[in-house]
Amino acid sequence: MLMIVEPGQTFSCNDATNQIAPCLNYIIGQGGDAPPTECCNGVRALVSSVPTTPDRRAACECLKGAAVGFPAIKDDLANSLFKKCGVSVEFSISKDINCQT
Repeated sequence: MLMIVEPGQTFSCNDATNQIAPCLNYIIGQGGDAPPTECCNGVRALVSSVPTTPDRRAACECLKGAAVGFPAIKDDLANSLFKKCGVSVEFSISKDINCQT
């Protein structure tokens, strides 16, 4: 799935959490050794939808808020998710991340 963001389109936290939803079993340690394909597709779609620094900060805050709601998230798996999906971003899924840096 490829998501194209048109100029002027704003970031949607609801869309972001839906894109990352297929990753939940993986980041709570119930999804095997690697994230599933649909998870990585969602990760790539999320990253492509946040081209600017303000968008990336909004996504970071969104995922931070989502992480708080799932105490079973394993930090090591969540922190390595983007890298395991072959995506380079400045944030991860963590309730403790500072999204302003």
